[in-house]
Amino acid sequence: MGELSSHGNGLRKLKVLVLCGGRSAEHRVSLVSAKQVLGNLDRKKYLPELVLIDSRGRWLKAEEKLLTGKFEVKEKDIAAGSKALTPAERLSDRGAPDLVFPVLHGPMGEDGTVQGMLELAQIPYVGCGVLGSALGMDKEISKLLCLRAGIPVLPCLAIRHPEQVQGAPKRLGFPLFVKPARLGSSVGVSKVKKPAELPAALKTAFLYDDKVLLEKGIEARELECALLGDPWSEDPEDPLRLKASVIGEVVPGAEFYSYQSKYLDPEGAELEIPARIPAEASERVRKFSLLAFKALDCYAMARADFLMEKKTGEIYLSEVNTIPGFTPGSMYPLLWKASGVDTPELLNRLIALALRRHRIRSRLKTAP
Repeated sequence: MGELSSHGNGLRKLKVLVLCGGRSAEHRVSLVSAKQVLGNLDRKKYLPELVLIDSRGRWLKAEEKLLTGKFEVKEKDIAAGSKALTPAERLSDRGAPDLVFPVLHGPMGEDGTVQGMLELAQIPYVGCGVLGSALGMDKEISKLLCLRAGIPVLPCLAIRHPEQVQGAPKRLGFPLFVKPARLGSSVGVSKVKKPAELPAALKTAFLYDDKVLLEKGIEARELECALLGDPWSEDPEDPLRLKASVIGEVVPGAEFYSYQSKYLDPEGAELEIPARIPAEASERVRKFSLLAFKALDCYAMARADFLMEKKTGEIYLSEVNTIPGFTPGSMYPLLWKASGVDTPELLNRLIALALRRHRIRSRLKTAP
């Protein structure tokens, strides 16, 4: 990738700060993702540095000895003996990284907050920008924009207070799903089959967000597509031009793909890659994925999740994740591996994309 050699003189290694943890309910998932990213960064090209944002919001640097092939991400080990520094101190000119790789899932990491800070610090970073990150995180707004772009979505309703739920069951019917509007990893999500179950589901969802989404439930297969590249590139020969992966299917062992199924139960779900669906359905998912990526102003990476109704075969967008998981069982790296891009090369491309965007934006005038 030309972008790598264009940074500096091309002889020195890039200092890559992997940022993980965060003050969200997806903190634990982020730690596992960070371990995988660190384990797959090419040490001939990069000098990795790990910074953990702990549950109290402190920025802690890992000890160098932990950055090995046997590295285990444990907050107590990282925090031990580390001096908590502010983000400004961690990203200061003195020893500043060449690039930041955020592996933060959920609010205060995946929602544009960290991306805005990095823009202010003028440091290249992997993944979507401020707007794309914010739009992808908000399930209500992202669905509205995708629907406007011609992508089917299921009927849903966003509420700010439990009392606003009146009328929703009649409008959406049962079953319905109740979920925090701005969270991922299925945290706080409940499937509601009858009115008596609704208050408890709302109480759970409002523990994690002050906006809750109620969505019509259908009997469906869960499909996922990984996206990688530069949506602004029109050059067909550009190796970093936006591409969609093969389609994968999640076959949960429970009624839906819950947090328990994703991360705690080793037999919680089966991943079918590629998905055993008709070629026409696969192409529709890829088409809708690319449309959603552009409609939400995404850049570099995202994973688009869909529901395919079992009876009709109709396909509906579920959500777009702008910092998808990188755990051993995460669909994003697995889909790219099945598409011919292994994880080390995937990280190379993501870093090259970050440097490309930074170079383009650095040319913009900041005064009339």
